[in-house]
Amino acid sequence: MAYAIGLVWMTGAAFMTWKAAQLWRNAHLVDFFLASYTVLPFGQEVRRGEVRSLGVTATSLWAITPLVFLGLLDAEMTGGQAAVVLIAVLIVLACMACEISIILFNVPARFVPPHMRSDPGTVVLWRVRRKRKKSGHR
Repeated sequence: MAYAIGLVWMTGAAFMTWKAAQLWRNAHLVDFFLASYTVLPFGQEVRRGEVRSLGVTATSLWAITPLVFLGLLDAEMTGGQAAVVLIAVLIVLACMACEISIILFNVPARFVPPHMRSDPGTVVLWRVRRKRKKSGHR
């Protein structure tokens, strides 16, 4: 059963990688991905940021894969397995920081699909909206 669960996880990571590759090559798919993120309880800017960071999310899923297998197999943490866990956790943490940075600031741009690199980050859009509200009330 553990192998089946691990296989399902790997299939999900592979699917996410495939979808990220499609988005990377085709700018017309952005609206499709935005529609699939409507379940998130955030505004349009954050959802667009999530779409921009899809490649980083896929990388994070692959980094979690060895953790899933080690957990499912109830493996003992020997030297080599402990190193795999440490590296995987560090990659996941780096991906999380990168994803937050992409959503908020659209940085680093090299991890964003080429057709979305000129998007302003969520923070820039919030500031513009806030400035408009302040100037409109005066």
